[in-house]
Amino acid sequence: MSKRGLKAYFFAGVSTIVFATGGAAAQQSQAVPKESDEIIVTARFRQESIQNIGGSVTALDGAELERSGIVDFEDLSNRVAGVELLDRGPNTNEINIRGVTNSTQVSGNALQPLVSILVDDISVASSSASQRDFNFFDFDRVEILRGPQPTYFGEGAMGGVIRYFSADPDLGSGRVVEGTWSGGIGTTKSGGFNHRIENATSFILVPDKLGIRLVGFYRKDDGYIDNIGLDKKDMNDFESFGGRAIILFRPTDKLSVRIAAHIGRDDIGELNFIEPTTIGDSVGTEDLIAPSLSLIDGLNEDDFELYSGKISYDAGPITIESVTGLYKRRREAETFSSAYTYGFQGFFNAFPPFDTASNLLSSDLTAIAQTRGKERSVSQEFRFVSDFDSPLNFVAGAFYQDTKSTATALVSGDGYANITDSGTTEIERSTTRVDTVQYSGFVELSYDVSERFRLFAGARYVNEKVTSTLVESYVIGIFSPIFTDPSDIFAPIYFPVPNDVEALNAPGGPGTSFDFKLDTVLPRLGFEFDAADNVLLYGTLARGVRNGGLNSPFSAMGFGPVGSPEFEDALTYDSDDIVTGEVGLKTRWMDGDVTFNIAGFYSDFDNPQIGISNPGALTANGPQLRIYGVEVESLYKVNQNLSLFFSGNLTEAEYTDGMTVFAVAGAPPDYEDLAKGNRPPNVPKVSFSTGADINYPLGDSDMELTGQVAFQYIGERETFPQNFPSGRLGSMEMLNLRLGLETEKWSLTAYMTNVLNDLELQATTIPTSSATLVNGVLDGGLSSAFVNRPRTTGITLTVRY
Repeated sequence: MSKRGLKAYFFAGVSTIVFATGGAAAQQSQAVPKESDEIIVTARFRQESIQNIGGSVTALDGAELERSGIVDFEDLSNRVAGVELLDRGPNTNEINIRGVTNSTQVSGNALQPLVSILVDDISVASSSASQRDFNFFDFDRVEILRGPQPTYFGEGAMGGVIRYFSADPDLGSGRVVEGTWSGGIGTTKSGGFNHRIENATSFILVPDKLGIRLVGFYRKDDGYIDNIGLDKKDMNDFESFGGRAIILFRPTDKLSVRIAAHIGRDDIGELNFIEPTTIGDSVGTEDLIAPSLSLIDGLNEDDFELYSGKISYDAGPITIESVTGLYKRRREAETFSSAYTYGFQGFFNAFPPFDTASNLLSSDLTAIAQTRGKERSVSQEFRFVSDFDSPLNFVAGAFYQDTKSTATALVSGDGYANITDSGTTEIERSTTRVDTVQYSGFVELSYDVSERFRLFAGARYVNEKVTSTLVESYVIGIFSPIFTDPSDIFAPIYFPVPNDVEALNAPGGPGTSFDFKLDTVLPRLGFEFDAADNVLLYGTLARGVRNGGLNSPFSAMGFGPVGSPEFEDALTYDSDDIVTGEVGLKTRWMDGDVTFNIAGFYSDFDNPQIGISNPGALTANGPQLRIYGVEVESLYKVNQNLSLFFSGNLTEAEYTDGMTVFAVAGAPPDYEDLAKGNRPPNVPKVSFSTGADINYPLGDSDMELTGQVAFQYIGERETFPQNFPSGRLGSMEMLNLRLGLETEKWSLTAYMTNVLNDLELQATTIPTSSATLVNGVLDGGLSSAFVNRPRTTGITLTVRY
């Protein structure tokens, strides 16, 4: 058999193994064949090839981001199996890795994220449901680390870490000025016109020593969901602009100073939701329609600034690094509130139809959610990385972070003046201030037992204090819609609700500031064994943790009066933690033309923070989650012109016990709506990504025909821990195509994403008041349903100078 035939036979066998195991994750999607061409990452604060790291790491460099048309996190999550995105629209992302997911949709509770997100080594992770998108143009690489990463990245990295690195000026290019300009236009089915323009330019002020890189970008998408009530097309539009500056100074071979500044502003229309009552007729048809009661033109402004400074000094056997960061984000939004609109609909409809005095039936039911938020984080980290000529080496460091954030939420609607005791249009308003201070130190030792066998042991000590202060909290008294006689309409009964702050400050109350403290050690153990020259066997065991937080006092009053043990217990929720074990095999075959990696993992997720309603909506600690699965990645360079890739994962996840989450009318006393064995939200059993990259020279010129075919499959998912049938999300089959011409100086690429126009729900909401038990099955009507982007076609021109 020829060498090429042997390669094809091997890859066919690899693909058979992959499909037999149900898919996997850990995609290394870059089409690079040789170890010398691999992306170099710093997942362990050392420069290493992915294949030499005993852990599940994916990296996509700038060339791969451009080749695959990845411009935001939605594109990235579709490309990398095992990374799931609960997508309600731009900058409202909720990310999970390996099934480590949030089990709550309680609004107003700023849960700490389960995945750490860093830009140029500065943390930018926000509350769980509001992760920000970043423009990927001119990024050097993106690294995705799966599983808890306590030693290097600390508290919060329970599911994994996502690291973005912006590109540096090339001090050794030999050119004074060089850069890249890119522009593109496109259109979305059932939607409008999209366009973007970007530029990056480096100025080398002192060759090999000093340079600056300036980047600017602008993007405008017209949207694709129509609001019939407002006679407005494409209401979910999106506009983003910003830039960054990178200064790199290397006065000597041993000293490097890097200063970076990022700024950005996003102006977003409404979220990507459609009319819940017409989902069957809407998804997959020509028209995507906003909820009929959404009678506002939404607005969402999201600005950020990020400043970082990194100093690296090679002091011989030890490299010393200092990383300083300042991150600021400001958000202001006015969007349709489906939960209040549909949740309070009964208050309007309950009034007798013969009533004309109050005119309640003709009231506007639309509720508007207004939010304002500011956060500011200052951080400082010192690292010490050894390079001893001995079996023992280490990575150690110290970290400090001070974060201050303030969030205000207000729900109002013109029609609500008719059912509030004071005639106000406001239903609820609250302001919460959160101050977080963390000190931590870490060390990880590595010991070469032999030339082939290495041991790792490390830990991070975390001391964190979160102070949550309820600045303002007020729920308006609302008329009760229960009547015994029609004449009662003129003397209605209502239930007044006190100001939560006043209630907490009353005698016996717990006060309005609450401290949540972590004082713990997060260990990590591992081994690496070179079974052969290109075969690495590894194993890891690590623990991650996340701090607790404060619930709405109004919700806690549903469990007992202020000062009671029941109230005190419901007012706060505790930390949750996870322990994950992983065993994997990384291999290269056929002179490096074939890569095949496989890993198995098992996680115990204890006391996961989960949303409950009994009857007030709040966060509590739920039953243990057991998560286990298999990840596979394979890459085959058929020849110099064609590369094939496949990655995917098979994940089993279930609650090991049950609990009562919703107060269900008519349910038996021992009924548990979150049943033992239920799957957690947003965790598909199977997902995979596969495709091909093409580079074909055209004649004797330097012009090449380039192309990519990529197919992603995401299996069915749940959006509620109760596994409501109406909240189950269908599987997604996404086919993306790219074809272009490229030279050393320019490239012209045509693309089509979601070629099959597969439209599926990405997230849903069911008001607690609508959940009912019918024939032993708990379900309810949807108040919101979010949909993905339809088929989009466009063309991109890139010029390098």
